[in-house]
Amino acid sequence: MKTKMFVHGMMLAAFLLSCFAMPVATAQGEWKWANSWTGTEGNGNTYNYISNIAFDNDGNIYVWGVMGGDPSFNGQDLQFAYSVDGKLSSLLAKFDSLGNMLWYKVVKCNEDLVCFAHWMEVKNDRIYVSGNFKLDYVDQPPVSGIWLYYFDTLITGAQVQAIPVEQRKPPYKSGRYTYFATFDLDGNLLDNHFVEARARRISAGGIRGLEYLCSGLGYGRCPVHVDNDGNTYVYLELEYAGLESDPYTIIIDNDSNRTYDIYLPGSGWALHTGMMYKFSPNWELIYAKPMVEHTEGIATSWEWAHDSVNQRYNLYIEGMSFDEDDNMYVSGLIWLDLVHGWGAELHQYPIHIYWDSTHYATIYDESSCAEMHFLIKYSPDGDVLWCNQIHTRGSADPNAPNRIRSKWRGSCYESNYLYIVGCGLVHNENAELAFDDQGHILIPYTYNNHTTAFFVRYNAITGQYVNHGIIPVENAQPGQVPDVIGNRLFTYSNKSAIHQWCVDGTYIDSINISYVHIDDLDRSSVLLDSKGRLLVGLLTKASGTFGDGVSFYGSSGRSNAVFALYHDPEFTTPYVGIADRSETLSNLKVWPNPTTSTLYIESDNDPIDYITVMDLNGKTLVKECVGSNSASVDVSRLPAGTYLLETACKGEISVEKFVKTLY
Repeated sequence: MKTKMFVHGMMLAAFLLSCFAMPVATAQGEWKWANSWTGTEGNGNTYNYISNIAFDNDGNIYVWGVMGGDPSFNGQDLQFAYSVDGKLSSLLAKFDSLGNMLWYKVVKCNEDLVCFAHWMEVKNDRIYVSGNFKLDYVDQPPVSGIWLYYFDTLITGAQVQAIPVEQRKPPYKSGRYTYFATFDLDGNLLDNHFVEARARRISAGGIRGLEYLCSGLGYGRCPVHVDNDGNTYVYLELEYAGLESDPYTIIIDNDSNRTYDIYLPGSGWALHTGMMYKFSPNWELIYAKPMVEHTEGIATSWEWAHDSVNQRYNLYIEGMSFDEDDNMYVSGLIWLDLVHGWGAELHQYPIHIYWDSTHYATIYDESSCAEMHFLIKYSPDGDVLWCNQIHTRGSADPNAPNRIRSKWRGSCYESNYLYIVGCGLVHNENAELAFDDQGHILIPYTYNNHTTAFFVRYNAITGQYVNHGIIPVENAQPGQVPDVIGNRLFTYSNKSAIHQWCVDGTYIDSINISYVHIDDLDRSSVLLDSKGRLLVGLLTKASGTFGDGVSFYGSSGRSNAVFALYHDPEFTTPYVGIADRSETLSNLKVWPNPTTSTLYIESDNDPIDYITVMDLNGKTLVKECVGSNSASVDVSRLPAGTYLLETACKGEISVEKFVKTLY
């Protein structure tokens, strides 16, 4: 019976992988509650979304996000110091396990649209948040209409005018600030710091521009981590201009003793890189490092040099996770400014983008120079421990620049493994998508013109690929961050369902969200706790119903930040995946394992009926009839990785894992 069940499970997995429709939901859990907030929009922008969600050890829930002016929560007006239509605010709120709001805090400024929530981390009974706001107080005449509501403190322009200029401290002085605040779990503000930046480019009037440390309008990710010693790590994108001899300067809390000049490579306009900072518990700068040390092979628009420090690319950070030793795993993408038709043929391939002197990402040819997704492990000292990437290779046709597409999002660390969620699309049979330089091909041509959802598992110690899971999904787009509990992984990959996988790559089922249309998966995330509770965050443009009688209020025509709780006690039970169901008959021998090319199979008793080689999802890769007591199978063309060998002897099924290596 056990063998029959296993064979049935393998057939079901293969069937699922042959379908190009959304997998059918089989989860037995229940939606418990849903909450939402909304506010005004502006100029087509999305003003209501969730940046981060978190559990504490007692099951309480914390939400950090952005809302527009004239806000409401579950359809009821949300009141705080003034409510200004058309402006942005940042919201930090705590909820109990039943979804009841316990308290909320707000940052809101009526002077500008810049009031963004960037990142939140909850650990060691502390809440750490970061965000941006802008103030532009003037000295004469006194202005009473300008104000900032910063976490329960109202500061007006009139109040600031009464403070001598030399005594004004953040946030009492004009500036563009990235702030970092610490709360206890009751919402009491314990500490905060305000960081300003000065552009290195000097204007004709001799003035350096004011900037935010975390640049942009909140649409890029700016992950932050606070370690157990109280050090703060910040990863961000930086676009800069000016001369290499001029510094980029950051100023902490308006303190001249904490003002730091940072020298960056390259001279010119629109240089783009990633930066990583480490601040001490007293907010002194420990290091500031560009993520890219140098490049080889990138041509620029003004000099077609083989090796240019003028990095003609844009680097975007998608997410960051960390382990018990405060090593950090940063994921993102690099988009080359010069694609086909705009100078891609002038690059000197292979292009190398160096993270340090020995670790680099590679772009092999013009077909893959549009974008490249990367994954880097950093030590707490900012050293690169390993790096990996998605490799895309297309056909030789120069007129088909979009013959393969892929993307991935944030990473999730769990028990010495790292998980990345993503999606892909193949247009051409010569296109390949691989997870590392060993050639683990993800999307076969049989999925031509159909999108697929996937996750990839890496060894967090070595950075090596371990395995992946893949299913065909209509219009697949990955959510921001997956989450793992035990051996179950959950993630968004399209706009109507949450997918559940076993970490060995087995697809389990999907939790359908039939009556909720997710409008922006970049703003979606899933989170699990040890009690089997699944917290989802998403963005919609209307009201909706999750199921089980759980609905939420959504303002039609506006964005709505929504978070809901789903519970299934089965989530806490380890799932027995395909790769864990291996059983080998005692009279059967399989060797060598690992192998580079050929597997040999020998039966001491009954003749072998057939042998089948499958991937860890149960998809058949090779199947051969035998009819004798010995057989061999050529696996030399398979990418390196772990596979399953199924052998049948007089109806008895044996399944054994084997490893295919390159050398």
